[in-house]
Amino acid sequence: MSALTIASVWINAVLDGLVREGLERAALTQGLRGVVDGRAPDAGQVEVGLARRIWRRARALSDDPLLGLKVGSRLPVQAANVVSVVRAHSGTFEESLRHMARYQVLLSDSGRFTPTAREGGGLRLTYEPSKAAVGIDPLQIDSVVAAAAGRRPRPVLVQLVGRAEVDPAPFADLLGCPVRMGAAAATIDFDAAALATPIPGADPALRDLNLAYAESLLAGRRRMDGLRHNVRAAIGKLGPGAADVPSVAAEVGCSPRTLQRRLAQAGTSFKTLLEGYRMEEALILLVESQASVAQISRLLGYSQTSAFSRAVAHWWGTSPRALRQARGVPLR
Repeated sequence: MSALTIASVWINAVLDGLVREGLERAALTQGLRGVVDGRAPDAGQVEVGLARRIWRRARALSDDPLLGLKVGSRLPVQAANVVSVVRAHSGTFEESLRHMARYQVLLSDSGRFTPTAREGGGLRLTYEPSKAAVGIDPLQIDSVVAAAAGRRPRPVLVQLVGRAEVDPAPFADLLGCPVRMGAAAATIDFDAAALATPIPGADPALRDLNLAYAESLLAGRRRMDGLRHNVRAAIGKLGPGAADVPSVAAEVGCSPRTLQRRLAQAGTSFKTLLEGYRMEEALILLVESQASVAQISRLLGYSQTSAFSRAVAHWWGTSPRALRQARGVPLR
């Protein structure tokens, strides 16, 4: 499994939105790895699992079914960084949507929009969540849909995942368009007239300048993603108990110093990638196997079960036994 990340500026905007809706910041973030004083680091990327755990906590703290839509529709444009600038200066609304779909990865690996032609004319955006150790909550999907659909021109139809029994009327009122619940995938439909709508105040020169910048970021992201993927693959090949900087550097074909420098440029480190690999494997083994906590600890290269338990608690916010029990696996 490749490391999936999300921009910290987006995470912080979501947290601010949840707080505006009455949730306590401490309850949303306490004990979560990568959060300091209720916020993610101001620059860079954090793991997708962090955002997903925040949204799971939000569901536990709130009984408002519209929470995701409210937060997503009120996110500031700054949360989307260069993507917002490119969209604001696109020639037409269709161009704006296609740019969003292309550059969304600069904001988040948690999922992506895929544009397809809509039957009868127009365009459909389908949101596909990424597979990760932490599953995505429908509230989080709602927030992403609202961020994409909550501006004019309005969609002609939005479909939201799950909750087939829920009345769609309040959702439709908030989004300003028809809504269907219970879909297998979240979608946003725009008709041909909406797509042809010109963007007021669009500056083609500013658009082109920011498109070039976005493309450079995208190319750099792909290079860094390739490096992270290769390092994690080498850890899997060598085994998390045997993998270290020299052995992994040899696998990826560079010196240890070069590997550490390149990882630093990618905003990560060997220690972070190794621990991420271990924790994702730990979750899978705790949930899907009958191996004891001590056996899993040894398999993942921990010399002491207590050290493994502390790592799990720090990463996942709970103990290995509690994590396993929560997933319905008998304790051993």
